[in-house]
Amino acid sequence: MRKFLWYNPIGDFMILKNGYVFTDGSFTKKDISISGKRISAVGSFNETGEAIDCTGKYIIPGLTDIHTHGCIGYDFSTASVEEIGKMRRYYLQNGITSIMATTVTMSDDDIVQAVKNIQLSMKNDSSGARILGINLEGPYLSPRKCGAHDISLLKKPDIDFVNSLGNDIKIVNIAPEYDTSIDFIKKFKGKCSIAHTDCGYEKAKTAIELGADHITHIFNAMNGLHHREPGVIGAFFDTDAYAEIICDTVHIAPPVLRMMFAAKPQRLAIISDSMAAAGLSDGEYTLGKLSVTVKNSIATLSDGVLAGSVMNVYNMMKKLISIGVKKESAVSSSSEIPAKSLGLNREIGRIAPGCTADMVITDGEFNIEKIIFEGKQTEAANR
Repeated sequence: MRKFLWYNPIGDFMILKNGYVFTDGSFTKKDISISGKRISAVGSFNETGEAIDCTGKYIIPGLTDIHTHGCIGYDFSTASVEEIGKMRRYYLQNGITSIMATTVTMSDDDIVQAVKNIQLSMKNDSSGARILGINLEGPYLSPRKCGAHDISLLKKPDIDFVNSLGNDIKIVNIAPEYDTSIDFIKKFKGKCSIAHTDCGYEKAKTAIELGADHITHIFNAMNGLHHREPGVIGAFFDTDAYAEIICDTVHIAPPVLRMMFAAKPQRLAIISDSMAAAGLSDGEYTLGKLSVTVKNSIATLSDGVLAGSVMNVYNMMKKLISIGVKKESAVSSSSEIPAKSLGLNREIGRIAPGCTADMVITDGEFNIEKIIFEGKQTEAANR
């Protein structure tokens, strides 16, 4: 086996040679040229100078997690700017180069403070994974499917309040059954995601057709798929909506994951829905201001309700492959598809000329060997 050589390029130019590159939905042996922060070419190059030899390695896009509440003991809903920085470095060291900072149901005042802290991190900290924006999961959720959200704080969608938070609010989770939901969906300039809902197929399909073309953690916090009332899940299959899916095999059993990825992989975005315990051991934590117990790597409230996951998206990608889902689908659903769901796939989530040079170089089992972020090599977590 050839030695895996690393080259620190002079200036802002880098060549990756002989890797199995994930591009256009498959792995093909190719070279990659990086200039500055962007990919300049993908193909076969006769480079005479020293380059990074990726023989026998996979090269995949940096992953994107569009729904993550926290990690390493911190939560985007309550974290300080400094703590958010630590979280961002954890994501990057684990091959997750882009994230959507996700909050939980809180009071309006607490939401305002959380948004301010996230925005300050976005503006002033460039040392970790990029924050694409903010995902508000709550308070516009149904009390009948509240999950790990404070039921006392749930309420109707309020477009004026959300607009007052600024343009960094990219996703708002919403139960379509409220009487203000449809008006909110029509007026909100970001993405509305159907979430924590008791609505049926027709209401969900109407919401999707009006613009709520995103579904939050499909199967979880919604009615199940029934042969006479297919609900939100049925609406997903009958429309072009994207659906988030948690792939820790706790929230959804392996046979159902295999079924979903066999049926409609091109519209599934793997999310972690991770809470503060991700990257840490069992113990007592919080999700927003709710107490959470993590035992055997399963996070629950005191009543046994699941309270997010403790696994990051990179490990979910590997878990999915381990249960029999095609590696191409697992990689795509954790990189290009979440980026595409936000209209960002010309910038991130792909290995293609013009895209940001975010890549993970792995061995044949998808264990991380090196991370490239915006064209520069960066430290990977110890594994």
